[in-house]
Amino acid sequence: MTRVIGIMTVKESGCMLYRKGYRKCMLNTRADMDSSMFALKIRQTIGRELGVMPHLIVSRLHRSKLDPNRDREDGAQHNPIAELTYDTFHNQIQAVHDQFDGPAIHFDIHGYSNHNTDNWMELGYYIIPYILNMGLLDPNESSIKALGARSDKPFSSLIAGEDSLGKLLMDEGYRAVPSPQYPRPDTGIEGKYFSGGYITEHWGSLHGGEVDCVQYEVPQWIRDESEEHGERFGRAFARWVQDHY
Repeated sequence: MTRVIGIMTVKESGCMLYRKGYRKCMLNTRADMDSSMFALKIRQTIGRELGVMPHLIVSRLHRSKLDPNRDREDGAQHNPIAELTYDTFHNQIQAVHDQFDGPAIHFDIHGYSNHNTDNWMELGYYIIPYILNMGLLDPNESSIKALGARSDKPFSSLIAGEDSLGKLLMDEGYRAVPSPQYPRPDTGIEGKYFSGGYITEHWGSLHGGEVDCVQYEVPQWIRDESEEHGERFGRAFARWVQDHY
């Protein structure tokens, strides 16, 4: 049986909205296309390149109703429907993680809409910008702690060097931080960078286990052309899995 080696999660910030006063939902198709179609294309490409399809779990509630990338109290705000949805989302992640029988990778895909001057891909390993800027990289304080422990590559290379995911995205023609081109947020103009949220911290290997997690912050212009960019992202993701998992 083919071993399960990957999972992708997506939080759509503007997909499923509860209309005030109604229980039924309104669907914002543009937001769905921006996030879901991009992730689906990545998944399709990974499946073609590796011969095994990663799981894909999508949260469709609008962020004003639920944020699954926070802890339950903050993310669901004690709303019964939001709490049920939150539990369903994270229980499904747990069910997939339980299928892994060795090292595995969890890609958590997010988007940002502001076209700042850097406009790059942000790869979050739960290492805060200050630590990245100082170069004080410790695998035991990251969401890819398991990879850092078992790899014979320097951890600095796994994060921002020739063995990094940022390097693979560079090879596909993208600007990414951290990467050999932009090893630290302060190498950019504005230096916008997010190191990862609750999913990266909770579902990665920071607190143990063999499942690593990387959060992606992807600008709007990438998600606007999901077919083209999803293919290229998928190739980079697949190569990362081939190299390290």
